[in-house]
Amino acid sequence: MSTTMTPVKARRSTTEKEQETPAWKKRLTSDNAARVAALLSFFLFWVLMSALFERVPGPIEVVQRLVEEFQRGEVFGNFGMTLYRFGVGVALATVVGIAVGVIMGLSQLGRAFFESPVLVGLSIPAIIWSFLTVMWFGFGDLSPIITTFLTSVPFVIVNVAQGVRGVSRDLRDMSTTYNVPFSRRVRDLVLPAVTGYVAAGVRFAIIIGWNGVLLAEWFGGGGGVGYRARWWYDANRFGGFAAWVVLFVGFIVLLDRFVLDRVIQRAFRWRDASA
Repeated sequence: MSTTMTPVKARRSTTEKEQETPAWKKRLTSDNAARVAALLSFFLFWVLMSALFERVPGPIEVVQRLVEEFQRGEVFGNFGMTLYRFGVGVALATVVGIAVGVIMGLSQLGRAFFESPVLVGLSIPAIIWSFLTVMWFGFGDLSPIITTFLTSVPFVIVNVAQGVRGVSRDLRDMSTTYNVPFSRRVRDLVLPAVTGYVAAGVRFAIIIGWNGVLLAEWFGGGGGVGYRARWWYDANRFGGFAAWVVLFVGFIVLLDRFVLDRVIQRAFRWRDASA
C-alpha cells in the first residue's frame, strides 16, 4: 500500500515578502509618506477654514505677516529672549528632576516624601502656573523661567524614578552588601541604566516647558514670542497672531523631529540591539 505525501507549501518569510513589494508601494506606505500626508491634510483643512470663516487668516496672509515681522527685526530678538528663559527653566528642571527621581527610585522614604508634591505638579496645568508666577514674581524673566521649571520638572522626576526602579534589584542589593558608597552606586550603576529614561523625561519637559514659557510671556512677559503673539491678538490682527503661532509650533515640531527623536533613539540603542 503506497502512501502519497501531500507537499506542504513553505511559508514565505517577511523579508521575502518585502522584497517582492513594488518600490512605489513601499514609498507610499512609508513613515515619511504618512508624515507628508498629515501635513497636506492639515494645510488643506487650514485653507478650507480660512475660506469658510472670515476671522481665520489664510496661509498667504500669515506668510506676509511673518515676513513683515522679520523685516521689522522682531523675530530674532523676541525668539532669543524666549529661548533664554526656556533654556534656563528646562536646565533647572533637568538637574532637579534627575536628583529627585534618583532619590524616589532608591529610597522608599524618599518616594513617600516626594510622591504627593510630584502628583500635584503633574495635575496643575501650565496656564495656572503662569498666572501664579506672574502674580508672585511680576513681569520680566523670572516668571517665564519659574513657569517652565514648574511645568516640566514633574515629567523628568517620574521618568527617572521609573528608570531607577527598573535597575536590577540583585545588583542594588549586592552593592549594598559590599558597602559600595552611595555616590558610586549612583554614578556607576544607576545613571548609566537610566540614560534612556532621562532622555525621555527631558523630551517631555521640553515640549511641556515650551507651552509654559509661552503662556507666561503671554500673561506677564516683557518681550518674547508669547508677548509678541499677545500684542497682535490685542490689536485684533489675527494674521500676525497666527504667524507667531506657526513660528513657535514649527520650532518645537522641528526640534522634536530632528533633535529630540534622534537623541531618544541613541539613548535606547542598547534596547534595540538586545531585541
